[in-house]
Amino acid sequence: MLKISSLPSAKLALLEDFHMSAVISCFLLLSSLFSSATIGLTIENSLSLAQGENKVTSLAVKGNTLYVGMNTVPGMIARVDMNSMKEIGSPLRLSEGENSIYSLLVVGDHLYAGLYTSPGKVVKVHIESFSKVETLTLLDGENWVSSLATSNGFLYASLRMWPGKIVKINLKTFKQINLLELAPGENNIYSMAVNDRYLYAGIAMRPGGVAKIDLEAFRKIQSLRFQPGEDYCQPIFISGNLLFAGFYSKPGGIAKVDLITFKEVGSSIHFSQDEDNVWSLIVHQGFVYAGLDTRPGKIIRLDQDLKRLDTLRLEEGEDGVYAFAPSNDSLICGVYSSPGKIILLQPQKPVSQPFSFSIIFAIASFALFCLTLWILKKTRFRKGSNVEGIIPKRA
Repeated sequence: MLKISSLPSAKLALLEDFHMSAVISCFLLLSSLFSSATIGLTIENSLSLAQGENKVTSLAVKGNTLYVGMNTVPGMIARVDMNSMKEIGSPLRLSEGENSIYSLLVVGDHLYAGLYTSPGKVVKVHIESFSKVETLTLLDGENWVSSLATSNGFLYASLRMWPGKIVKINLKTFKQINLLELAPGENNIYSMAVNDRYLYAGIAMRPGGVAKIDLEAFRKIQSLRFQPGEDYCQPIFISGNLLFAGFYSKPGGIAKVDLITFKEVGSSIHFSQDEDNVWSLIVHQGFVYAGLDTRPGKIIRLDQDLKRLDTLRLEEGEDGVYAFAPSNDSLICGVYSSPGKIILLQPQKPVSQPFSFSIIFAIASFALFCLTLWILKKTRFRKGSNVEGIIPKRA
């Protein structure tokens, strides 16, 4: 007997159509799963500081010059040319006892550094000569300057204390003129932001909170507490009428607040396991960036609805993303490593967003359906060809 092995061309074409549909569906499914993790954040350039220039905690920008504050003894400030991405000269080394810079702020022709000391200190630096002008030592019991903010000729220094405190400084005289103490339980102010005539202070308590302060009267007018599990509000950042707050918790997360109503908006986001401790936060070109105090450090990008878009994991030894600063289209990151490191990110617009579970389920179901039809058709055609293709031998 002679077997005919070829299938009719129409049936073969139908069979190949099912096969191709299944392959395309599987490709779409895999693309949806990996698109958010592989597209978007790329390192454009980086700079490792010199030996002894360790633990970057704060960044400030004026023109094309980046100022880098470090948690060293004594504190140091380095300068970086952002065009060449090279360090400019030697760093400014502060005096004995002026240790641990935790915040930097440029106001006019001067750079101010907040020191994490007891009592706290604020150092005034002349930018053009890059030399120290004066040091303001706070009163006894006013310890641990953790952030700086400015408005209308005044400088505000937040203190990491129980309860949290804010010192008001006259920039013309560089003298302390007032002190605001929050309510009992409103502890550890790690960050501040100014919007219109109000100062907002992030409170690292459990759950976390934000205090709203009238700058003219220099008094607290309202406090907001987040939901249970949204603990230890560390960095805050204001964009338009929204305030974003990062949680120094395990895992880390972000919530947002409507500044008009001064209420939390929607649900917060909690990150995955081992994505802990949001230390730094910024909104840049419409996206939210969270720097994690992990080993190695991580940067998570989200949209302003707190939908996660990208994650960048740094190299081993690049521990903790402690500071952000914008530089045109790029984003500067300060890394808490020894020696310290500056990373320049070139954020690309996400090409595709992660599909929802329902879309992924539909694609997977369609792919399985096509594969099943392909297998059934192929099996049936093979059986048919074995029967119909048998021709008896002539006698």
